[in-house]
Amino acid sequence: MLDQASFKKTGTASAVAAFLAIQCGAALAQTAATDDRGTIQEVFVTAQRISQSASKTPISLSVLSGDDLKAAGAVNASNLTELVPNVQISNNGGATVISIRGVSSADNTEKGDPSAAFNVDGVYYARPQSAGLAFYDLERIEVLRGPQGTLYGRNATAGAINLITNKPVDRFESSAAVEFGNYHDKKFDGMLNSKVNDILSVRAAVSSVKHDGYLRSTQGFATDYDDDDSISGRVHALFKLSPDISLLLSADKSTRKGAGPGNVPYNTFIGKSADAQRTATPSVQGDFDSDAHGASAELKVNTRVGEITYLGAHRSLFNGFTSAVGQAIAGVLSTYTLANADLSQTSHELRLASKFGSWRTIGGLYWFHEQSIIDGEFRNFPGAGALIFLSNPAVSRSKAAFGEATYSVTPKLNVTAGLRRTNDDKSRKGYTVLGDPEFFRSVNDAAVSYSQTTGRIGFDYALAHNTMAYATLSTGYKAGGFNDGTASTNAFLKYDPEHLTSLEVGVKGRFLENHLQVNADVFKYGYKDLQLTAIVVDPFTGANASQTVNAAKASISGAEIEGKYLASSDDKINFSATYLDAHFKSYHPTATVDWAGYRLEKSPRFTFGLHYSHSFLLDGGASLSATAGTRYSASYVLSDYGNGLQFNQGAYHMSDASLTYAPADDKWLLQAYVRNIENNAIMTSYSASFAGFPATVGLGTPRTAGVRLSAYF
Repeated sequence: MLDQASFKKTGTASAVAAFLAIQCGAALAQTAATDDRGTIQEVFVTAQRISQSASKTPISLSVLSGDDLKAAGAVNASNLTELVPNVQISNNGGATVISIRGVSSADNTEKGDPSAAFNVDGVYYARPQSAGLAFYDLERIEVLRGPQGTLYGRNATAGAINLITNKPVDRFESSAAVEFGNYHDKKFDGMLNSKVNDILSVRAAVSSVKHDGYLRSTQGFATDYDDDDSISGRVHALFKLSPDISLLLSADKSTRKGAGPGNVPYNTFIGKSADAQRTATPSVQGDFDSDAHGASAELKVNTRVGEITYLGAHRSLFNGFTSAVGQAIAGVLSTYTLANADLSQTSHELRLASKFGSWRTIGGLYWFHEQSIIDGEFRNFPGAGALIFLSNPAVSRSKAAFGEATYSVTPKLNVTAGLRRTNDDKSRKGYTVLGDPEFFRSVNDAAVSYSQTTGRIGFDYALAHNTMAYATLSTGYKAGGFNDGTASTNAFLKYDPEHLTSLEVGVKGRFLENHLQVNADVFKYGYKDLQLTAIVVDPFTGANASQTVNAAKASISGAEIEGKYLASSDDKINFSATYLDAHFKSYHPTATVDWAGYRLEKSPRFTFGLHYSHSFLLDGGASLSATAGTRYSASYVLSDYGNGLQFNQGAYHMSDASLTYAPADDKWLLQAYVRNIENNAIMTSYSASFAGFPATVGLGTPRTAGVRLSAYF
């Protein structure tokens, strides 16, 4: 393993202090709210497809309320990295890559699948590119860690993330907020809710985000990479047709423009200051154009046998961009990528949740169809003029039947068992083209089908009135796929599904008269048939070839603790800590390199964090709230699978602070904030060298500061 010098070193004293403070990456992640008396109140979640209290849900679960997200300045999925234990979310070439407990996916193309299921209001988003769009008007976010093989099934080996938006209520309310910060940051979000009549209520929300690029080019381009220029809107219409029947109709649209995501050369990034690390000389001006929109219908009917839920949705995503390949070189014609991706998906889910006697059951059917058309081009490609990948179409179909039952053996002891049977079909037709004009074309034509049964079995036991212990054995599955070529031209055309088996034991409790809440768990994974890149010998030509294969086995074990302590009605502390040992048991990325014992990507051995807030009551009933938090992460690696190399992101700590003023009537709020006080440049992605162009890295958000004014009507 190539272990480069750490990019950001943390002094021993800082690391020890961080450890003793039990700092928490999930500083704001919490499964409870507080009332005016300063005691912890229950939060209800739908992590298991039914409404139940978070403290009685026997899985590893973190919940962030909409207020938590606003306080943390979380505007998209990448921000969850600093808020949820053992979760890493980054942008790589416009795609959102999610890693949970070291489980991730290296293939974010149209033929690949994510390892974590990303959902909005119960609708699964197949393409993680959509996850990078704005967070706004959210009730909460639920993050489920560990395989979700029963209720979520396909592509949930790592876990699931659920965004729950605010729904219409039967009264008038509205709000608006404006924010200004460095990098010419300007944000606006607004909401309007109205009761139309006794049957219909409507809610509409809008959000816009705009800031300059975080990567500064030296050529005087009009816009720098890592900028944002996006606007999003959503409307809900809730029909309460009777006390037992409701229908929710939803539509949303998001667009993003600008230069788009960018990278800097790895070799020029090492050892430089944060400002220098963010300075690059991209070869062309970036141009990013993304449009996502969709509509859904959710019908709920309460019957004598239980609640029937139907959820149908259709979504479309267009991504178009021009992006630099490598950096500008005097006298050398610049190579750049020009790509257009047009993707659409349709899904239907039917569920029945019942409760009778000592039994609680949920069962259902799921159907999913996705189609994508891709035109990806490398222009001014060395030696060819153009390298073009055409895919028309790539199709993915999935259908499943699932069921889960919980039996109350005693008032304190529950036993749960569930199964899911999934059938997956994937196909692609397309070409690889060299030259402009074209002088070579090869066919990419493949189809695969898989069937898999996954599930879980577990129990939970009430140790006391507010304390529960649980244990779960569960399995996860991610469908296989294919490489470029055909069966006659590629001996490694197809690869099989990957599988994960998890054993988890945890405890959730509230203590000290509801002033302290603690959630803790330990887990052990057996992870096999990982879909990774490996250099193999092509039997047709005898040459080395880079292919996705079922290359590895891995072992993952760890422990997590997160909680909240209310020292008084004015003093609140959030804390957590994680330990993670994620390593390959067997993997040869090349014929001569053995990675047995090497670490999985984005799996820091330790994270700690602490978040503290204090409220001051001022004359006349106004209040001033001060918050401060910091998070420590041990080092982690990013991998160059094709060359058998790993690169080290050194340990770091990152701190935030804010000050909020609210008048006595709480009609408006004024907040000043600063985030990433240390101005760390954290490596979040790595792209290997390609066709003579140097390796590049993506960076996290630099120090940002600003003010936010919110008003409520």
